[in-house]
Amino acid sequence: MVTKKQQCPEFPCFGANYPDARCIDGYLYDLDDCDENGNLYEPADKIPCPFCNKEEFFEMFDCENDDSMGKEVYESIVEWVRKNHPDYIIED
Repeated sequence: MVTKKQQCPEFPCFGANYPDARCIDGYLYDLDDCDENGNLYEPADKIPCPFCNKEEFFEMFDCENDDSMGKEVYESIVEWVRKNHPDYIIED
């Protein structure tokens, strides 16, 4: 049986109030950072995807620490995705 992997959702991340982040190979790309043909520029800072690269995301943003802003950021991303992509399965 072939298991189909779900595509990580796009979501607001880089300061926009609309989905401006896309996961490519486990790292987030800014959808607004592209050339005139729509080709995305490789990000200068590699930000791990909070969905498929969650462990690295948690390490980078210290999400295990209850006082960390990273935990708040993660929770707000998850809340937005649950509201706007109800079919997306978020794995714990």
